Amino acid sequence: MAKILFVCYQHGCRGEFLSHKISQHDFFKTLDAEKVNGRTIIANDFYDKKLLSVGFPQTPDFPLPEENIVVPSHYYCDKIIPHFPDASFVSIESPVVTEQFRNDLYERYYCYSTDDTLKLIGECRDQFRRYNIDATLQEEKKFIADILKSDKKMSFGDIHCMAMGIEATEENKKKIFPNLKYHALTDQIKQNSFVVHYDDVDKVEVQDIVDYCNK
Repeated sequence: MAKILFVCYQHGCRGEFLSHKISQHDFFKTLDAEKVNGRTIIANDFYDKKLLSVGFPQTPDFPLPEENIVVPSHYYCDKIIPHFPDASFVSIESPVVTEQFRNDLYERYYCYSTDDTLKLIGECRDQFRRYNIDATLQEEKKFIADILKSDKKMSFGDIHCMAMGIEATEENKKKIFPNLKYHALTDQIKQNSFVVHYDDVDKVEVQDIVDYCNK
């Protein structure tokens, strides 16, 4: 049976970078990725980045792979194991939040824009639902259509502003940029994962992770 390795991380903790790095090993199917503003963007996530979206997806929609795969996820083993009991997990321990980290994340995420319509629609849907949980489907569709029809190339920070109903200015983007509060990994997550500290994402030996998957 093919193996699934979920790389679990909180927003901004370079999980797509690590997923891509791990997938370069011969044991896994290679993930395609591009680098934009220092951010790694995976192009062929087996589950279409549903595990990076707001709201845990309906796993019955998920096929099982025929090859060993790496999947980035904003959900951890405590949420995933009931649906994927044979999966393995890498969990990135949260960083120490410095001003430099905040500035880097702002550039990597809030200043990021894309010409990929599906990625843009996905971000619009996620952020609109994040700030407008009681909105109707028609209101969501109108929000997405307004973004797509805009003459301006929208950054993800712009989309956050518009989803909150405020003008998408640089001042407003910096004002709403989240006061980052990362949660420490629970004992359950640590016991069921190969844990990588944020500062070690560049340095971790992929072979150690592969060996962990094969235990």
